[in-house]
Amino acid sequence: MQSTPLLTARGLTKRFGATKALTDVDFDIHAGERVAIMGENGAGKSTLMKLIAGVYTPDAGSLTLGGDAYAPATPTDAIRAGVSTVYQEPSGFSHLTVLENLFMGRQTTRALGWLDKKSMGREAGELLARLQLPTRLLKRRMGDLSLADQQQVLIARAVANEARVLILDEPTSILTDTESERLFQLVDQLSAAGTAVCYITHRFDELERVADRFVVLRDGQNSGETDDPDREGLLRMMGSVSSVTVGADGGLVAAEDAVPSAIAEGEGGTEGEGGVLTGSGVADAAAATSAPVLVVDALSSEGIFRDISFAVRPGQITGLYGLVGAGRSELALAICGELPIDAGTIAFQGKPYRPHSSRTALEQGIAYLPEDRKTQGIFPHLSVGDNLSAAALRGVSRAGFVSTAGERDLVATWMDRLSIKAETPASPITSLSGGNQQKVLLARLMATNPQLLILDEPTRGIDVGTKREIHRRIRELAATGIAVLLISSEMAELLELSDTVHVLHEGRLTWSAVGSEITETAILRAATGAAA
Repeated sequence: MQSTPLLTARGLTKRFGATKALTDVDFDIHAGERVAIMGENGAGKSTLMKLIAGVYTPDAGSLTLGGDAYAPATPTDAIRAGVSTVYQEPSGFSHLTVLENLFMGRQTTRALGWLDKKSMGREAGELLARLQLPTRLLKRRMGDLSLADQQQVLIARAVANEARVLILDEPTSILTDTESERLFQLVDQLSAAGTAVCYITHRFDELERVADRFVVLRDGQNSGETDDPDREGLLRMMGSVSSVTVGADGGLVAAEDAVPSAIAEGEGGTEGEGGVLTGSGVADAAAATSAPVLVVDALSSEGIFRDISFAVRPGQITGLYGLVGAGRSELALAICGELPIDAGTIAFQGKPYRPHSSRTALEQGIAYLPEDRKTQGIFPHLSVGDNLSAAALRGVSRAGFVSTAGERDLVATWMDRLSIKAETPASPITSLSGGNQQKVLLARLMATNPQLLILDEPTRGIDVGTKREIHRRIRELAATGIAVLLISSEMAELLELSDTVHVLHEGRLTWSAVGSEITETAILRAATGAAA
């Protein structure tokens, strides 16, 4: 490693109103180095990267790039200087094609200024091939792609910019294991060619794969750095270790609740591969044989999924897994009335059920937590309190009028129950960390007293401490008799929480298992179309 860093940051400080997001932060990265930026939600990781990417300008401090002063006023300035960023939430131009997104701001032209679409198509095909994506995506609108495909297109666009510094903010949070490995291989290639890679992650199981060095932020300040991917040591720097152990997924498990009591007493949950505890801990014989809350029979939606049959029982957590494009989220949307059903039937609470919209589904007792909290979950222009109470106002209304006192009590109750960290309920929802926004969305659903809770990637992009909290809440919900359908790309999460797992492959249900039959190997084989 050369002695002179490619990029340096000295004394970076950034305030948002009265809140100090960063205070006197230093950071270095060399050409060809891979550095993981770590810390809990609100530690300042994304703020630091956005200062480097030209999204924000620092209130104090300085940056250098290649030994020269570097002060990007806009993201375009940063890209021109050789700094490209792929954000946690896909941010392409949804109304344009993938090809147009890939070449936005750098179109190839012929004589007289005409676009050279043939040349652009050839180069774009090569870019997609590096991520093993089909070239047929080039003609599709960005907004019609899944979140994972959008993310991979944006990664390809960043690669096309021939960045000197590539910033990846939680890039695998919406990717499957297979897609993540493709990304890791690409990062290896870029690093070997001299690109410096800044990698923000909450996933401790990725550490050795993605980085040579780990820089930790805590409360907006430097907390330490190391080249040792030791989980306990990193968690101490993050300020997260206090009578805890590290779970199989890298998440924190407090000593007093390391295992749900029912599991500890052998009443539910089994041990999967690698000693991962599976199950909610409440799936006793009575729950396993009770009448299902939801029965899906031969359900089909043309071109998306077909002939899907399964049941979800009260007091159980039913996991749903599949690679991107398998139809997991689409199946959930169909159950909630947001996607047309062409064949098959659904029964809910023992009665025929044909949803017309997510609103009618919610009124009947089916609540859905979407996979993308930014575009599908939060109301960004509303407060924390308004976001939390939005689905439960009927319960605090009389004669069509909302009781202000009743709404205030509802919000206070659920903010306390889920330990939502906000200055006041009147604070903008956008002022909260991603983990606390997710807890607000979960509280919104819980406040409606659902009989079936569909959770689509409930812990995507949140820190390990908040992940542990949400896992505990999910178990508590199941313990009260609520049926939970859990959609997750995180294998460890699926193995830890699920009593039953169903796997989809290319729109078909290929495998199901209960308890000790649930193993990582069997799930992956079924998800890739091999015999389970």
